[in-house]
Amino acid sequence: MYDNFNDDLRYVIDLGIIKDINNDIVFANEIYGEIIPRVLNFQLQKNIREQGTTSWYIKSNGKLDMDKLLKAFQEFYSENSEVWLERFDYKEAGPHLLLMAFLQRVINGGGRINREMAVGTGRTDLLIEFNGDKFVLELKLKRMPSARQKGLDQISRYLDTLGMTKGYLILFEIKPSSIIPWETRVKWEDISHQNKNITLVEM
Repeated sequence: MYDNFNDDLRYVIDLGIIKDINNDIVFANEIYGEIIPRVLNFQLQKNIREQGTTSWYIKSNGKLDMDKLLKAFQEFYSENSEVWLERFDYKEAGPHLLLMAFLQRVINGGGRINREMAVGTGRTDLLIEFNGDKFVLELKLKRMPSARQKGLDQISRYLDTLGMTKGYLILFEIKPSSIIPWETRVKWEDISHQNKNITLVEM
């Protein structure tokens, strides 16, 4: 995955925080995988403001309305991401951290987020548990035109490992809005792929 490790990367590997497994850079243990994203997006969580109450994402039966939550994030991301992403030293991690901060403040009210982050691959798997329901989210940077197809294949495999058939593939465009305007990059599409029902969320 990496031809040349920079000093920072070598340092955190030497500390035992991350490790290289078959050319994939991953967190060395589950504790680091939970704590590090929370530390990185703590200021984001503090600064994200919600108008009114936060009950808008809960259905009448107490279940999480994931569609509504992700559509709200699409709106938030299109309005705020360019300002926030400029503040990150590692900008390619920014979209994932923004989404996790947005979700964390909601999920904390009655659920948990399980993260599987392959550092440096441009993708993250999230398994959200809330009031007895599970939601699978695959986060992927749109670096290449093939990102969509690869993302669909990856989330399909991830769903297979969990014995599930429904998931969300979230594609983040990395080109600036001056090149690809928000009017064309924000999309929502339900797809059948490899016998899975996948909602494609692009922004």
